[in-house]
Amino acid sequence: MMQVNLKLLVLAFFLLSTGITGCTTERYFDGNGAEALVYQEVHRVDYVIKNRSESQKKMEQLIALSESFDKEAAYVVAYKSTADRQLAEKAFKEFSTLAVTPSRVQYRQEQDMIANVRISVAVRQLKTQICQPAQLEQEIAQPDCFVETMRLKQVAYKSRLVGE
Repeated sequence: MMQVNLKLLVLAFFLLSTGITGCTTERYFDGNGAEALVYQEVHRVDYVIKNRSESQKKMEQLIALSESFDKEAAYVVAYKSTADRQLAEKAFKEFSTLAVTPSRVQYRQEQDMIANVRISVAVRQLKTQICQPAQLEQEIAQPDCFVETMRLKQVAYKSRLVGE
């Protein structure tokens, strides 16, 4: 009687342990994942300055928009005269919520431009593609997908995703 109970106990333990480990090695994940691509876009905006205060406001709007996309946006400001450079510098300084470091803004003088000021903004974008859900008893169609879609979309410093 004792041997039967011991055999049943060993058998129950064996079934329980294989059942638990079988669940942990399941290859199907529990939801949709995503594939992500971080890429850089460069936008160029030319300003022909007629009204200095209006041009400064438009430059500030450009800075605010680019910073909403990427907290590490890089700016190259090309200008004709020193007065144009001072206007661009004032636009960067007046933007109160932005701590633009000097390494993120470069100034170049170009005499042969048509516009007074040209601002080139390099921003990083994140493109995600939703993966197809896994099907039971079928091969995973997109094995490189992963589950952290929403976390990726909320990353402020996209350069950290690619190791820059």
